[in-house]
Amino acid sequence: TGLLDEDRQFFLAKDFGGLIEADEVPRHLTLCQYALGTTQPLIVPDLRDHPKLKNNPLVTASPNWVFWGAYPLVSNDGLVLGTLCTVDYKPRSMDPAQVQRMQSLASNLMLLITLQMEERDAITERMAKLASYFHHTHPDLKPGEIESFLDLCAGKPVDTNRLQRLANWGIVTLDGNTPDLSAKGREIQAEHGLHASTFRRHVIAPKKAIEIEDLFAMME
Repeated sequence: TGLLDEDRQFFLAKDFGGLIEADEVPRHLTLCQYALGTTQPLIVPDLRDHPKLKNNPLVTASPNWVFWGAYPLVSNDGLVLGTLCTVDYKPRSMDPAQVQRMQSLASNLMLLITLQMEERDAITERMAKLASYFHHTHPDLKPGEIESFLDLCAGKPVDTNRLQRLANWGIVTLDGNTPDLSAKGREIQAEHGLHASTFRRHVIAPKKAIEIEDLFAMME
């Protein structure tokens, strides 16, 4: 899976049998650059016969790809952000059902990317509001102390030395061996959406998601 900017293609996931170890390549050397102009799949059964792609270094030299299929990753506003690609070292064709499954897989991948972006934006907004809150209520609070507060919200181990001033302000309690949020601290946690589940959220694929092994088995 690759995402492209104006200069490079970044590989989010790849399995090229050890032939390509790079995490990125110059955009002008990629095949995927040709798949960004449409939201429809671009499938080339034999790259060696394609008038434009047959001279690409990925075809004429190692890894000497022959078959190539690109399935655009399309955002909700219709932008093509990258591609989900399949390659082979021999000519290959795909029937409509196989193409549909690859399109579904690309759609699922785009959904995961979108959810991660939205989650990251939401967390960034929460952090900004928290920083603003502490700036106005406790302007001398150090970044490390805010970080320790977040660790405590996330249920992570915390350096108690960093919590002393938070304890002085009644935000945390240091009674016993394990520091904890006070009632005031939990109010701040709830107000800024910083419950432990926020830090541990995972996107779970639906039960009917396509297994990659099944997908490749269909293409044999």
